[in-house]
Amino acid sequence: MRKLKERFHRKHGIFRPVFSLILVLAMIMTMIPSIGGNLVKAALTPMNVTIHFMEPSTWGWTKPAVQFWGNSKDLLYVSNDANGGESTEIPNWGGAKAYFFSEGSATNANGDKDYYLTVKTDATGFQFLDFQNTKNTKNPANDAKLTQYTGDTPTDVYYITKDGGKSFEYYLDPEGNTSVPDLPETETTFLLVGTLPGTGWDASATPNFVKSETNENEYSISLKNVPAKTYEYKILEDAALNGWNKAWAQGAGGGNVQLEVKAPADITMKLDKTDADKKTDVTISYIKTLDVETPAQVEKGVDIALPATGTYYAGDEQGSKTEGVDVTYTAVSKGITVSDTTLKVPTSYKGTDVTIRAAYNGVKKDITIPVVDKVYTYTIYYHDFNASHMAADASSLWIWQDGGADGVLYNFSGTEQLSDKNTWLKATVKLPYYKNIRIIPKNYGDTWSWKSEEISYDNTAKDENVTLYITSNSKKAYTSIPELVAPRERYVMVEYDRPAGDYDGWNIFTWNSGFGEKVTVNFQKMNGKMVAKIPVKDTTADMMLSFCMRRSTADDEWADKDGGDHYVSVPANQNVVKAKFVQGEGITEVLPSNIGCVLDGENGQIHFYYRDDEMVAAKNTQESIADKVSVTINGKENKMTYDAANERFYYDLTDIKTGDYCYYYTVDGKEKLDAFNENTKDYAGKTCSVCHYKKFNMSISAELSQPTMDYNDNNVLTVKYNPADGEDMTEFEVAAATADLSALGLSREYAIDPELMEATISCLNTITTGVKTIPVTVKDVYGNVYTTEVNVTVTDRVKTDGDFDWDEAVIYFAVTDRFFDGDTSNNDAYGVGDYNTGDKGGSSYHGGDFAGLTEKLDYLEDLGVNTIWITPIVENITDDQHDAKTDTATYGYHGYWASDFTELNKHLGTKEEFAALLDAAHSRGMKLMVDVVLNHAGYGTENYFNNILKDKDENAIKMLRDSSNTVSGDDKLAPLSDLPDFVTEDPEVRNQLIEWQTEWMDEFDIDYYRVDTVKHVDSTTWSALKNSLTKVNPDFKMIGEYSGAGYANTAGELGTGSMDALLDFDFNDFAKDFVGGKISTVENSLLKRNGVLNNTATMGNFLNSHDEDTLQYKLVNESKFSEEEAYNLMKVAATLQITAKGQPVIYYGDELGQAGANDWPNQTNRRDFDWKELEAQKADNNSIYKHYKTMLSIRNAYTDVFARGSRNVVASSDEEGYDVIARSYGDTTLYVGMNINDTAKEVKVPVNANAGDTVKNLYDGKTYTVSSDKTVTVSIPAAKDGGTVILTEVKKTVDPTPADPGKKDPTPAAKVDWSKEVEAIKNASAKDTIVVKMDETGVVSKDAIAAIKGTQKKLVLDMGDGIKWVINGSDVSKVPAKDVNMSVTVDSKKIPEDVIKAAKIEKDAKKVVQISLAHEGEFGFKPVLSIDLGKTYAGKYANLYYYNTKTKALEGQMSVKIADDGSALLKFTHASDYVISITDQAAIDNKKAAPKSGDDNEVATYVCLLGLAMVAITAATYRKKRACK
Repeated sequence: MRKLKERFHRKHGIFRPVFSLILVLAMIMTMIPSIGGNLVKAALTPMNVTIHFMEPSTWGWTKPAVQFWGNSKDLLYVSNDANGGESTEIPNWGGAKAYFFSEGSATNANGDKDYYLTVKTDATGFQFLDFQNTKNTKNPANDAKLTQYTGDTPTDVYYITKDGGKSFEYYLDPEGNTSVPDLPETETTFLLVGTLPGTGWDASATPNFVKSETNENEYSISLKNVPAKTYEYKILEDAALNGWNKAWAQGAGGGNVQLEVKAPADITMKLDKTDADKKTDVTISYIKTLDVETPAQVEKGVDIALPATGTYYAGDEQGSKTEGVDVTYTAVSKGITVSDTTLKVPTSYKGTDVTIRAAYNGVKKDITIPVVDKVYTYTIYYHDFNASHMAADASSLWIWQDGGADGVLYNFSGTEQLSDKNTWLKATVKLPYYKNIRIIPKNYGDTWSWKSEEISYDNTAKDENVTLYITSNSKKAYTSIPELVAPRERYVMVEYDRPAGDYDGWNIFTWNSGFGEKVTVNFQKMNGKMVAKIPVKDTTADMMLSFCMRRSTADDEWADKDGGDHYVSVPANQNVVKAKFVQGEGITEVLPSNIGCVLDGENGQIHFYYRDDEMVAAKNTQESIADKVSVTINGKENKMTYDAANERFYYDLTDIKTGDYCYYYTVDGKEKLDAFNENTKDYAGKTCSVCHYKKFNMSISAELSQPTMDYNDNNVLTVKYNPADGEDMTEFEVAAATADLSALGLSREYAIDPELMEATISCLNTITTGVKTIPVTVKDVYGNVYTTEVNVTVTDRVKTDGDFDWDEAVIYFAVTDRFFDGDTSNNDAYGVGDYNTGDKGGSSYHGGDFAGLTEKLDYLEDLGVNTIWITPIVENITDDQHDAKTDTATYGYHGYWASDFTELNKHLGTKEEFAALLDAAHSRGMKLMVDVVLNHAGYGTENYFNNILKDKDENAIKMLRDSSNTVSGDDKLAPLSDLPDFVTEDPEVRNQLIEWQTEWMDEFDIDYYRVDTVKHVDSTTWSALKNSLTKVNPDFKMIGEYSGAGYANTAGELGTGSMDALLDFDFNDFAKDFVGGKISTVENSLLKRNGVLNNTATMGNFLNSHDEDTLQYKLVNESKFSEEEAYNLMKVAATLQITAKGQPVIYYGDELGQAGANDWPNQTNRRDFDWKELEAQKADNNSIYKHYKTMLSIRNAYTDVFARGSRNVVASSDEEGYDVIARSYGDTTLYVGMNINDTAKEVKVPVNANAGDTVKNLYDGKTYTVSSDKTVTVSIPAAKDGGTVILTEVKKTVDPTPADPGKKDPTPAAKVDWSKEVEAIKNASAKDTIVVKMDETGVVSKDAIAAIKGTQKKLVLDMGDGIKWVINGSDVSKVPAKDVNMSVTVDSKKIPEDVIKAAKIEKDAKKVVQISLAHEGEFGFKPVLSIDLGKTYAGKYANLYYYNTKTKALEGQMSVKIADDGSALLKFTHASDYVISITDQAAIDNKKAAPKSGDDNEVATYVCLLGLAMVAITAATYRKKRACK
């Protein structure tokens, strides 16, 4: 069968100054093309221009230069510059080079000075910079319009500003009178995609509509000889630019257009590109032709009977046809004979096919047929127990050779009654193969609305004629007529409650009932209730039925949905499962399973039950037998009572003893055995059902893997049996085991898997510390109960710097291969040519790797994420899983097609590089989440995985599923997308898979796992995996991908000892509905969701993923927003996501607004991260990137409010398109306002504050005064401007008087002997800390700096008065040319008071302190200043501002939390004058301040300084410091 692959697809508180940020950005720009406001594509012919940079007279640049990037090799020619065409390395820009402009003599009327050079290049970007002061740059300076100048003589272009430098434009004259003209508009193109002949589903294909020669707006396409069939298509506009995002013609809801062609025809489609309604004229011209169903292949040496009749198509407007016309044949190919209707191909024939000519009524048609050496004839009889399938036009057969040819559809010729008196469908099939035959009975035609089990057959005897018998409820192909045993009729009955009674159009859509992948079930009224009866397959294994509740209209099958995916467990022994579904709430109740008797040894009882499934299924009531049911037990009849709530009859037998109990039911006078108990026994001459009761002399005990835990820990609870000596336990079996976790804030009946007798437990963050008792209960199959208890000590959660709780995780999901290529040497790691970034490379490797991730960690940290989720790391198959439809190579770049779970994918890098990634992330306080797969392996790996495990007799244990253990359509017991499926219910297989994943986590200190395809693996495996990982690391967490899961539909996988979180598949629907105006509906769901999530069971809020169309794409193609509207609304969606309870999961590129479709194999939703676009958005304060960065900064600053706080609506309107909610935790309340309109919205917001109090908008910094009615009136910006306000009360506090940080030590220090200190540094061990008590000069020897350069040693300069400098050897980039004065003056008063007042930093400050550093300019290293601000301010924030003497303004550098001893750690790269303000909250967004590099281990610095405070500091002393991890 043709493979189906479409589905696969700390916060850290240390920052560097602004100067460092500019340098780092500049270095990035040398590697990443800038796009600015223009998307610059390399021209086919290089541009040739003389660029005149007309520098504004007010700028004062000293040495203007230009830096180019993105050019082809050897295609950058610079002349007429100031350095003879030679480039010069830019200082501190990581090797980047620039060219110096020549200085012109001319100025223009504005006084702008001319700097010029000539360049011939295809560079994709360039920027101007002041070489002597590289903080001054103008980027981007490129413009796509320059690419039109490609002549031999360079064209002069002038870069001029007319608004003082805010915006520039290129002109053809120095005065700026004539603009460089726009590029000519590109020609509009149209592309027909779909199933029509000559087309496909490839958006990258060459446009096939042709422009009219007489009307430039008209385009058309003509298709000849199109066979009769119903086709699907779309027309894409400018597909090369827009992909699937811009459809000219498509069906309802973004679907495909259906086109019925009744007879062979020529088809013409025409459109006018100016038509606002986007109409397409489709003309179908039926043609006169002949259709003959000739054999699928011809066997050499055999007389082949050709059909005597065919179908004649008249070619009229109606597409009429005449069937059964007489046909004559002649041979076209040489070497064959045709006599009447007999075709003969001799055995000597050398060709691979033959051509014959059929004729009727003057119409001739040439027919080509493949030639094979041998053909086997299979007469296949099929019986389906569904009567509606028993017709030739209702069913068909899909047949293929496993490992061979693709599948072919065969139709039945009719029905036949066989000797068993049953009716069978009959098909005669001729195949050129005899082994590995695979057959699937399915619905008639090309669609797959239902299918039966896959059937395998091998014609080992190579018989030329074989008769097979297959049935709808068996996987076996019989060679004689089998006995027909009808399958059980089984149903899931869903009783739907819509309070308003509006049921029109509502139905259930299900895909895994066993009866097809697209099954729709309508509601019917049964006993006064609206019920959908969903037929489910007769299986021997439990299954989980998945479905959606939807409303369909004539135009749109998915016009509305009630929730996301819903699930009902269907035990194998149940014929009817009944669930109750309430609008807006989902499944609220599932009736108890039907069962005959339940042993209750704990209470000395046996409970007998009876429910008539047939009656319930037929009438949804048992009213007719309400008083007519009894149970006879050991000869005594007992009347049963009806339990209406559980819809069953019951009787309780008491005072039971060890022994047998024989029973039967009497229902309306008819005696019945227990249908759920196959054990029988004679009692008084009557065959009865029998149950046996027994007690055991035993006890249980329990233990924990950890005696203590905090609320962020997990712990493994293990239960053991302790039978009395000599006790026979052969009949002992556990029915259920539970733990009472109420002392930990969780369930009183926390399930323990009976197969494992272990469970991972956790603790709510609201639980007090101390010893907690956990009662444990085990119940055996006889109902006997055994109890014990175990104690655990709950401790305080101690967080180190940068640490965060599981529910505080902000997750960034990067498809590793598509993120950043940090090491090009591994791009073709296996030498199979699987690296391709071209048009056909959508499913090939693109080069992203561990090195790339490591290189971009600073970006991710600066963005505000603390957890990085990467795709699977293990080795994947290297074979091309080619897509024939689009002729596209597809490889395992995504990581989900594993070939070896013990090796890394070489494309991603080495183990050393993976370890380096983890170390680098951990050093920044970030955690790494690795994607793992336990459900399946890669295509073609069966032989490898099925020969790994051996039983005790050295026989292979198959790890992968085959037909013997596959249940078609079942989520857990059937393959997903035909991928080799692991038999995870087999303990041996399960244990091997868990061992592999535990070893990775243990060896590399991986923090978290994201678990793939949770739905498709048995729950015991997930519990066992969680137990294994927890024993290694109690902090280890897992977030699971259970497709369709939401807060109301967790399928038992959340908060049950397996997953610590689930990805929320409802959330992007919430976001789509919210920005579409259904605000109140979404808020209703989010309020409920907020109440059920906690730190032990949370959900990942994602808008986009690698498996779906992006939300932005849906907004355009489904919600019909314009692309600009969708882009703007994504900002509001991001606010909804980031401020909601749960873990924000940001899909790479979300922060740039990158959209795409799940259009396998192109996979535009897995696009490469656009680093060029990032640089453009950094320069745009209204970009979606800036929005994400701001929102994540607020999220991280108030993580407890967003992760744990309550949610309440305070002001909202669907009609007016806004929503204001209150998120509260402790004494902090934030008011989040969102606006989905294209204009700002003024809203009056009730706040919990007093009149006159101040409220601040964290989003833009504006403040508001609370009015007398305790409200504030705010303007929520338009969606395009972020659509967001986040209000918080500005709290008033009393300003205590701290110790004077400027107080001098009266005892001067002795003169430092630097020769001795340098010797001491050189002799110190690798990680030693050397402390020097500084003298009055404050000068450190340059030789001391040289001595520690490049080492892991630390030099501490104790300046006195609570001031210390810490210099890490690893942070010394260059040794200063002379000794450095490290003196610090506190309260220097060098900064004018009016500057400080203008900065408005005093308003909320407890204290403002000026400091001046004696050194001038850069240090050449990155010292950390520890300054004592007073214990009074412990826990508050020190905010550092740099005084810019040019702009006469303060610039925020960083905010740090003041330690318990009153000290603050501040980092510097150069000396100047600064201001420190002390506030309750961080006043500076560190993520918007300077970037970071080098060793940012603030904890290590604190440990160092605290250790020093414990000893007397004397000159030339040093102490070895314990290395901090």
